[in-house]
Amino acid sequence: VTFEQGAALPMNYLTAYFALVERGNLQPGESVLVQGAAGGVGTASIQMAKAFGAGTVIAVTSTDEKGAVAVAAGADEYVLVEGFKDAVKSRGGVDLVVDPVGGDRFTDSLRCLKEEGRLLVIGFTAGQIPEVKVNRLLLNNISVVGVAWGEYAFKRPGHLQVEWAAILPHLESGALAPPISSTHSLDDAAAGLLELDERRALGKVVLLP
Repeated sequence: VTFEQGAALPMNYLTAYFALVERGNLQPGESVLVQGAAGGVGTASIQMAKAFGAGTVIAVTSTDEKGAVAVAAGADEYVLVEGFKDAVKSRGGVDLVVDPVGGDRFTDSLRCLKEEGRLLVIGFTAGQIPEVKVNRLLLNNISVVGVAWGEYAFKRPGHLQVEWAAILPHLESGALAPPISSTHSLDDAAAGLLELDERRALGKVVLLP
């Protein structure tokens, strides 16, 4: 792991571990759909899902270029945002959805879940907080699960060490390796923020001292 990759690890990879393993109860062979799959949380979730035994991992991206990034991170395939629901349902649906995006994708993500599926709510980068129509949860016995890693971990001294111990073997094996979109000096930090704001980041943006 390089210093740049090390800087990219804590927030995204511990969030992904907490989401999939601790909150989502990922089981060996289960299928996972990752929204925003070319971003920092997305690529971390792809790698974490594979490292902890997921079967098929499907990435949802806005462009083919970002789809290629997701596949390079370990996704089995990608589908474009436009029409992703039908594409995923035609494959039989998924057991878990990782959603750091929210917005108008949320309801279609729910519709992608198999019976007893779980949708993991990590954030709302779309800028819109969706509402849950609970009849959808009832009819298919599915769950919407909140994921607030920092809030959980910082209240529990020692929990971070437990999480690091769980993911360390996968770091050592190379299964977890953050893709770096770009690096910037502190003097050039505004360019990195602009890359994120314009949704051009393909992986993690890292600031160097």
